[in-house]
Amino acid sequence: MKIFMTAIALALAFSSTAGAAIYQQGVVYVIYDEAGERAVTNKTDKNSNGVPDVVEDIATQVNAAREVFNGAFNFTDPLKCERFKNVSSIEIDIESKARLNKFQGIAYSRVRKSKHNPTDRTLFIKVANTINPHASSTPTHEYFHLVQYASTYFRNKWYLEGMARWSEDAVIKMKRYPSDWDVPVRLKSKFSERQIFHGSYNMAEFLWYPLAVKMKDKDKIPDKLIRKYKYVDGSRVFQDDVIYGANVMIKILHKMKTKESLAAANFGSLDDWQKSGQRDERNNEIILNCVREVYHEKF
Repeated sequence: MKIFMTAIALALAFSSTAGAAIYQQGVVYVIYDEAGERAVTNKTDKNSNGVPDVVEDIATQVNAAREVFNGAFNFTDPLKCERFKNVSSIEIDIESKARLNKFQGIAYSRVRKSKHNPTDRTLFIKVANTINPHASSTPTHEYFHLVQYASTYFRNKWYLEGMARWSEDAVIKMKRYPSDWDVPVRLKSKFSERQIFHGSYNMAEFLWYPLAVKMKDKDKIPDKLIRKYKYVDGSRVFQDDVIYGANVMIKILHKMKTKESLAAANFGSLDDWQKSGQRDERNNEIILNCVREVYHEKF
């Protein structure tokens, strides 16, 4: 195994196995093929360490997101939560886009046996081999799903994908935030309610961003993190120091956790509340009521 050190104060390592190469940066391991359909499409290696820069940059973005959400803003840490016990790492599988059914990435809520150490258990996500972390926040989006899984068992798509899309703003900035003027209407209107419940990624612009702006939840990403996290070419992971909504989202996730037994009661008990139940449409009103409660606690 070759060991490499960079300006980021994390242990870095690269090893090659018969089936794939494994790159380590702290608790994050990127597993990728060096050739074939799963290999990264951009093999640029500016620092000449034998690892494609894109592989290093994916790991860097995930570590940056982890330190912002779980360090600076105290979201539930997926590696230190009740749900995922005895898990000590996150593995990122680089996969061909065709095998991902054209998705950019997928995050899994189950634990698997580690590929970098068969005696360990790990959380894992997959990202497409076409990803460019400089222009794409997919690694952050998928990591935030792990945060959501650690926080609550609810899995309704408008919440899961919409809030994860909101999380992307930590690294890839929006040109303009959506207007917040109609947030009170959207939290009351039956028409808006139907739009929300049938939504997905688009709920970031329809609900989560406007909610954060309306609640005046504007915070700063710590300067030390902005200086610390850079891609191989020296460019910064965090494009500015502003983040909207972190405190609001934490409150909503905590509120949702307290309502799990209410949702599970539709299926008998928490033990009977399996994945299909965690996505059940009856959860929608419960989740939206959590949003309403947090909103009214502030105003």
